[in-house]
Amino acid sequence: MSSAVVEKNTDKQTCLRFRGDARELADSVALAASVSPTKSPRAVLQNLLLQGREGILEVTGTDLEVAIRVRIEQVEIVQDGLLLVNAARFLQILRELSGEQVEVSTDERAGCTIATGDARFQVLGEDASDFPELQEWPSEGTFSLPAPKLVDMIRRTAFATHAEKTRYAMNGILLDLKDERVHLVATDGKRLALCERPLDFTVEKPVHVVVPTKGMTLLQRVLGSSEEEIQLSIEDNQVHIKTSTALLSCRLVQGHFPPYEEVIPKDHDKPLNLPREAFLGALRRAALLATKDSQAVRFHFGREGLELTARVPEVGESRVQFPLDFPYDDLEIGFNPSYFADVLKVLHTTEFLLELKDQRSAAVVKEESEGQRYVYLVMPLSLGG
Repeated sequence: MSSAVVEKNTDKQTCLRFRGDARELADSVALAASVSPTKSPRAVLQNLLLQGREGILEVTGTDLEVAIRVRIEQVEIVQDGLLLVNAARFLQILRELSGEQVEVSTDERAGCTIATGDARFQVLGEDASDFPELQEWPSEGTFSLPAPKLVDMIRRTAFATHAEKTRYAMNGILLDLKDERVHLVATDGKRLALCERPLDFTVEKPVHVVVPTKGMTLLQRVLGSSEEEIQLSIEDNQVHIKTSTALLSCRLVQGHFPPYEEVIPKDHDKPLNLPREAFLGALRRAALLATKDSQAVRFHFGREGLELTARVPEVGESRVQFPLDFPYDDLEIGFNPSYFADVLKVLHTTEFLLELKDQRSAAVVKEESEGQRYVYLVMPLSLGG
């Protein structure tokens, strides 16, 4: 299986020297350092590779699954060269010197010196040629997506991914491009989030790949509030993403992603329009006595409205009344309240559509706004006796 980094730095190492603002450097270095493992069988991966050339400083970090190269232009490159330095120590020093001008340099022994007017730090370094480099940008098969839309789609799906690495395809976000639309989909087996946006072009070759959650959330940080168009390229088992300030490569997650379109119910017959903030507040109150081992809240829908009840052994009981019009037969169903709270935090509208069927079927949250379709499923819990 190939890695997100494939090349090594074989150029003769030269001594790098540059100057810049510590705060600005720290912000960019933090992005690269976020993928560097604090512990690894390959100790070199705990470092960052800094390269200065043609007036630009590039900072690269990788864990061999996700790799990023960040471009920093607000520096003065005194001498082109390479530097390999421990990511955590370098970032800690820069943050401590925030607001000051720093000069960073290396010497022939690969040591790193960070100096200001009244402070000087010497950090032992390693040979830069031992560090794997980020693969260069592919020359073919690229397409563009608007950054603000993609950032919002990641925000509305990433929370539903599975945290355990053993769940393979559920450890990432599905990127599904077809015809004139793009889907981002995430699931942990107990809930599923689907975000759809139209494209202003027709996809020539459909894309159906799972990108690591770590890579997607890192991309979200890189883009921030950027309004730019970003470029994507898919090849073999990797995805490459280029922005104006960074190049990101991720090894694609292997495994079979659930057939999400088949999972979305089409026969739910109890639609409800609910106020988002008020419903979220009621859920929070009902869950105040919840513990790590007891997360179930009983939802009792009836003619008099909704009653939310949680009974936690050796803790107590909460009971919250929520007014709503429920013109159907009574329905009692259990849910993990945090699964509802998570989705309510990322909705755009003040009201949302909740679709129900029976106590064994998933609840469906739907929203359409700003040309975007959003669907969220949450599976019910057994209420026991």
